Amino acid sequence: MPNTSALIFFGIFAITLFVMYVLVRRRIGSTTLIAAAGVVISIISFMLFTLAQGNTLLWAVVIGLVIGGLFSATALAAAYYFSSNENRRAKLDPTYNPDQEQP
Repeated sequence: MPNTSALIFFGIFAITLFVMYVLVRRRIGSTTLIAAAGVVISIISFMLFTLAQGNTLLWAVVIGLVIGGLFSATALAAAYYFSSNENRRAKLDPTYNPDQEQP
């Protein structure tokens, strides 16, 4: 059963991915800065999550880099895809409003 500190670090990891996705998707701030900070925070939080479960430092670094990096890359790719899809649709349809419910 996971201990409390492991759950806290996993929560930080999940919140970081969500916030990074929303900020990139809505273009709030510099995309490069948000992506860099989000990737670093998610890797560190997943490393701490792994360490809190009693794994070795080397294993925590490897898992943190792989899992934290892959999840961050996936969140960034999804945010970029949907954001560019919205831009493309807005260019083709001048009446398109992304904040309005579509039929």
